[in-house]
Amino acid sequence: MAFLDWTEVNNKLEKTYKFDTYNDVVSFSNQVMQVAIEQDHHPEIHVHYNFVKVCITDYEQGTVSEKCHRFVTAVNQVV
Repeated sequence: MAFLDWTEVNNKLEKTYKFDTYNDVVSFSNQVMQVAIEQDHHPEIHVHYNFVKVCITDYEQGTVSEKCHRFVTAVNQVV
């Protein structure tokens, strides 16, 4: 698996993860969704055949918040 660093774009943090198989894509996406459920935070998860793009912002504040950084830290531990 390869990935780019998290970047801030249009008041969102985003990162793309590339995988060798679609099964890896699905497994990772499910783990990210579990983090979102546990933290009650709602990312955008774009699933493709060999990569996943995750974007997060704090919709209540309209920008990246500490809550977003906690989410990013947890997602980084998934990989």
